[in-house]
Amino acid sequence: MKVILILLFIYANIMAAGKEGDKATSFSLQNLYHLDKKVSFDAYKGKVVLLNLWASWCGGCQEEMPLFVKLQKEFQGSDFSILLSSIDKDSKNAVDFLHDIDPNNLLDALYDSEKTLPKAYRCIGMPSSYLIDKNGKIDTVYVGSIDEEKLVTLKAKIKSLLRK
Repeated sequence: MKVILILLFIYANIMAAGKEGDKATSFSLQNLYHLDKKVSFDAYKGKVVLLNLWASWCGGCQEEMPLFVKLQKEFQGSDFSILLSSIDKDSKNAVDFLHDIDPNNLLDALYDSEKTLPKAYRCIGMPSSYLIDKNGKIDTVYVGSIDEEKLVTLKAKIKSLLRK
């Protein structure tokens, strides 16, 4: 009986997570590089956004970040942005990590000290990424790190969403 209850609980949490077709959650969080400044999701209206929930201690996050830098370079000048939201306890850890990976700050980075977005999206694993279309709807959810293979599909989806 306990196993059934646990499975039902897990299933309920998965089904409640941010899903494809859901409206993306609006938010205003600190800019990771300038903690005294806030960044609102409203600033990205009309853009295709890859929202990535991550932490510097997360192995999968560390693996995918260099791919995100390359991806942002590839789509530079388009209506596509990668928006990183760090849940590190200390923002300095996230800044130090990103400085090595993205010294030119190509990726927009936020600091979510209260873990607002993982709660809002009912994040079930780290990292988690949400591809959001120009109308603010979640197109695709990625739980776990994005590798080279997934990146090929992601690029095709981004190009398709940019054409719409």
